[in-house]
Amino acid sequence: MRLLAWVWNGARIVHASLGVKREVIVLLILALPFLFHEYVRDFMAARGVRDWPVVDGTMAAVLVAGMYLYWRLLRHAVIFEYLARPRLAMRILDPGQRYDTFVALGNRMVRLYHLEVINASMYKTAHGVAVTLVEYQKAGDSKVVDIRSRLKVANSDAEEVDLNPGARVVFELCGVDANGAEPASQDKRDHQTFSILPVGSGTLRIFAEARDAPAREEQLRVYIDSTGAMTIKPHSAAA
Repeated sequence: MRLLAWVWNGARIVHASLGVKREVIVLLILALPFLFHEYVRDFMAARGVRDWPVVDGTMAAVLVAGMYLYWRLLRHAVIFEYLARPRLAMRILDPGQRYDTFVALGNRMVRLYHLEVINASMYKTAHGVAVTLVEYQKAGDSKVVDIRSRLKVANSDAEEVDLNPGARVVFELCGVDANGAEPASQDKRDHQTFSILPVGSGTLRIFAEARDAPAREEQLRVYIDSTGAMTIKPHSAAA
C-alpha cells in the first residue's frame, strides 16, 4: 500500500507539473513516429525516392519525450516542491464551534478554549506538529508574562502529533474563570495543563511548528468578560 501511495502521489505531482495539454503533446511525440513513418515512406516512394531509409522511431521518440519531460519537470521542480511541503494554519475556536468545555479545578470553574491547527498541504504529512503559547500581555501593563508552555492535544496528554495532508487537530489553548451557574457537564481535573488568563483585554502570542514545515507565529488580541466569555481578533484587526 505504501508503494501504491508513493506511485499515486508521484503521478499526481507529474500531472500537476505538466498539465493536460503538455501531457497530450508528450503522447503525440511518442505516437507520431509509429503512426506516420509508413505513410512518409510511401509518400516519398510515390515521388521516386526509393531509398527512403527505414528507421525505427521508438528510440527517437523516447529520447525526445524524455528530454521534454525532464525539461518541464526541472522548470517546475522548485515551485512544486514549495507548494507540496506541509503548511500550517491556525485558528482559535469559540466554544460553540467545538463544544462548551468546562473544567473543574477544586472549587474553581474554568471555561476552556481551543486552538485548531490545519495542515494545508494536500501532498505531504506534517511531522511533529506542536504549538507553544509564548506570552501574554495585559492591556495597559508594560509587563509581558513569559509563558512558553506547549499546548496539549485536546482529550490527550500528547504535545506533538503528525498531521496527514488536509488533516486538522485541536489543542487546549487556555482557560478562563467562568462565574455563574455550574454547567451540566464538566471535566474534573486535579491540575490544569493550560494557562488561565485573567479578566480584561490583552495580547496572546502563539507559535506553531513542525519538523518539516515552516513555523507560524500569530499575535491575537483577546477580551475576556466577567462571565468567562472571550472575544478574539487578529492583532492587526484589533487596532
